[in-house]
Amino acid sequence: MSGRAQASDVTPCRIVVISDSLQSLPEAVATLESSGHLVTYVPALTPWDRLAPAHRHALAEARAVVMGRVLGIDSDALALAPGLRVVALHTSGSDNVDIEAASRRRVLVTNVKGVNAEQCAEFAMGLMLCVVRKILVGDRAIRAGEWAARTQSCMDLHGATLGLVGFGQIAKAFAVRARAFGMRIQVHTRTPDAELAGRYGIEFATLDNLLRQADVVGLFASLDQGSRRMIGARELGLMKPSAYLLNIARGELVDETALVDALRGGQIAGAGLDVFADEPLLKSALFELENVVLTPHQAGLTQGGKTGAAVRAVRNALQALQGIVPSDAVNPQAWGTFVKSEGL
Repeated sequence: MSGRAQASDVTPCRIVVISDSLQSLPEAVATLESSGHLVTYVPALTPWDRLAPAHRHALAEARAVVMGRVLGIDSDALALAPGLRVVALHTSGSDNVDIEAASRRRVLVTNVKGVNAEQCAEFAMGLMLCVVRKILVGDRAIRAGEWAARTQSCMDLHGATLGLVGFGQIAKAFAVRARAFGMRIQVHTRTPDAELAGRYGIEFATLDNLLRQADVVGLFASLDQGSRRMIGARELGLMKPSAYLLNIARGELVDETALVDALRGGQIAGAGLDVFADEPLLKSALFELENVVLTPHQAGLTQGGKTGAAVRAVRNALQALQGIVPSDAVNPQAWGTFVKSEGL
């Protein structure tokens, strides 16, 4: 699907949308279609080098690409779009894009970090309740005619210690909800928020101390070279045998082989996972374990969350096409004086 909206004061540029959801969100589509730019929609998540000829041609013309996180974008992919000036992601992460390669080509990368913080926080609460209070185990048991055979006891959340690794907007929203459940909260972060900590009685701790003390460990850290596989066999070994691990951030934060071993061996009590190192997760040793709840990277996928993220990504792209560096830019230094020299 291609279209050109009418806006007399805009010099039309080609925008390519590669997304399995954005074109189904009316507010995002309306923002694009009223922009005065030429818009091409790729109706599926297709790697740039596998696009159909018409879409490949549009990509070669593109000044902006709006897309999600699933597709990896490296220097070879960027070379297919020689006129590209911005990749606007409608997800909070940007680790699927080679930022250094984009910066070398003076391509701005934007994301929408924090746009669905409330939605992700409420999902994290549900995931924690499901795994700790054995809700899914109970569902499976009653369907198997076992009634309460596998749900005779579980840990109390009220009074339990919650350890948060990372303290961005999602973690903060989660902490507020957990505090209402009467949980004690510890946080490991490079960016302490003293005001919020004082208001909710939050304590800051080293990662090792947090892992030793927490009854539930929630991962909310960003993915980078320093955080990749930050939770491995050593870290899982520090956790209590009665403790649970939650991850709605990035699957690559965890050594999944070590996690499977810890879950199988009773080294920790269970886990709730919404993200995985390889997605979509179609085959895994995790499927065999009853003490883990698995969901398909759905924490932020409410209608409001998806719409807010898509509209914000579109606006980031449109700002960049106007020569404005959006506040969501991951690599604002990429342009430098380039914008002025290009006359954008």
